[in-house]
Amino acid sequence: MNEIKLDTKELDRIAKQLNIRREAVGRRMAFQIEKEAKQLAAHDTGAMESSIYTVTTRSDGYSAAAAAAKSANPGVTTSPHPTPKGNIIANVGPSVDYAEYQEFGTSKMAAHPFLTPAVEKVAQKYNDGKEWEELVK
Repeated sequence: MNEIKLDTKELDRIAKQLNIRREAVGRRMAFQIEKEAKQLAAHDTGAMESSIYTVTTRSDGYSAAAAAAKSANPGVTTSPHPTPKGNIIANVGPSVDYAEYQEFGTSKMAAHPFLTPAVEKVAQKYNDGKEWEELVK
């Protein structure tokens, strides 16, 4: 019987590079979503906008975001996002307790979405290929 050996060094190198780029792209998208969401957030006191942050396996903006939100509205309650694990690269969103009511509305208040439109806007940049051109150079 013949034995076939396959040298996968080059394939391993490419796979490692792809994983690095996957994480870089994911982080880049997360911070772009954060920026867009801040622009679209309610600006009554500035707490909502200030509370929007990104957490990755390499960085966590919660402390600064919570402090800024509480500075804008001392009575606000904040909660941190979980640290990403597994295939999740980043978590983005507001830390103020009332954010979901703004995003989705209530039976007495219309929705004022800011995070969903931010995700859609950033996703469109990648879907139409504009952002990829810069990343593959």
